[in-house]
Amino acid sequence: MAQRNNELQIDWPAFINWFNQTLKLYGSNVPPIKYITKGKKSQVQRLVNEVGTKQLLVDAVVHMCKSDFLNGHVKTSSYVRGFIASFVWLVENNERLADVANGRYDNPPEQELSPEEKWQLEKEKRAMEREKRRAEAEEIIEEEREARRRQREYDAAHAATPEEIERILAGNPLPKLKPTELTPHQRIFNNDI
Repeated sequence: MAQRNNELQIDWPAFINWFNQTLKLYGSNVPPIKYITKGKKSQVQRLVNEVGTKQLLVDAVVHMCKSDFLNGHVKTSSYVRGFIASFVWLVENNERLADVANGRYDNPPEQELSPEEKWQLEKEKRAMEREKRRAEAEEIIEEEREARRRQREYDAAHAATPEEIERILAGNPLPKLKPTELTPHQRIFNNDI
């Protein structure tokens, strides 16, 4: 394909390879490019030529790979898993390409906390740990109460009657059975059959 006056040409096989390798390098969730249609190639070519440099496209791809938001790591109300960008989304128009390249979707910078903020954060962390330990202790106490309650129910269900207690204390643990109350097995040994 012959280059027109001052047009920047994109080597598409090399670009696709670079794009997919960049995704892997940054561990991006953005889907790799499998193929690009002729219409999309001409659209991207037009965008690059309007801007006058391929660097904007390169910067946009790198920023897209680094962005937590564009990789679905930031949950929004609109998306259950978070928004994941794509190459097609990136090159939709010049404004979007420029926004991504200029860092609009970059991760917020880690802010250095003042000593007071660090102290407050540490205080809140300790309070949360105390609350967690208190909740765990309450859970253990409640489990012990439940075990004691179950034991009392079991004991009540299996408790000896006053007559049985009296019999045991008198030294006669087994009641004397009348011959009619003997089991067939006992009658065999007593020759009552």
